[in-house]
Amino acid sequence: MNQRIQKHYSNIAHNYDALWTYNPDFIKFVAKNIIEKLELQVNDKLVDLGCGTGLFTKGICKQMQLKYPILCVDSSSEMLKQIPVNHSYEPIFMDAVEFSSKANNLDKILLKEMIHHVPDKNKLIANLFNSLNPGGIFLLILLPPTIEYPLFELAKKTYEEVQPHYKTIETIFKDVGFKTEVSFVSYPLSIDKVRYFSMVKNRYMSLLSRFTDGEIQEGLEEMSAKYLSQSTLDFNDTFVFMVGKK
Repeated sequence: MNQRIQKHYSNIAHNYDALWTYNPDFIKFVAKNIIEKLELQVNDKLVDLGCGTGLFTKGICKQMQLKYPILCVDSSSEMLKQIPVNHSYEPIFMDAVEFSSKANNLDKILLKEMIHHVPDKNKLIANLFNSLNPGGIFLLILLPPTIEYPLFELAKKTYEEVQPHYKTIETIFKDVGFKTEVSFVSYPLSIDKVRYFSMVKNRYMSLLSRFTDGEIQEGLEEMSAKYLSQSTLDFNDTFVFMVGKK
């Protein structure tokens, strides 16, 4: 992970959960879908790769308790500090590719909205295939090629330029040996405009770390004009759920 992204996550770690918890039902909804797609069982050995603060791992633990602690792997020590210290989690400070090259005997792997930070996606996915037990499942969650987020136009354009296409990732999955299924999961959001503008100002998405303070301010002014008559912003948050079965 490059220095810009490392700095972004260090800066945002202390309020990451507050920025991304649109409402409790959103976390519950996503965690429920993760549990279902992973076919998660009590005895599974699960890793949350690129876990950040463990926001969705914590959501999983609220719905079911696993026999083994969930391995929470991230290359940001500040993000890992936000994970509760108890028997449910085992924080591991390590780069995703490095971890994948050492891991073995895993039953389930979760990687949510992190694949765009990995330069060598082929190596990571191949390593993860090898780290899984027979019958194991790898769930990769990423955003689609275009998003409905009410961002300023330059941010949307930049997103479309840098976001890896899920079909490219799907090809890698199949090439390394995964039996692959792709589905789309959407959650309707309604966020107070003032709150959302504050989220953008605080660069709640790593995408926004690409812009200077001046560019963020210009973007907010553009958004203010566009959404002048609205007090809430309504949009769908859509995810690509890619399931690879070994």
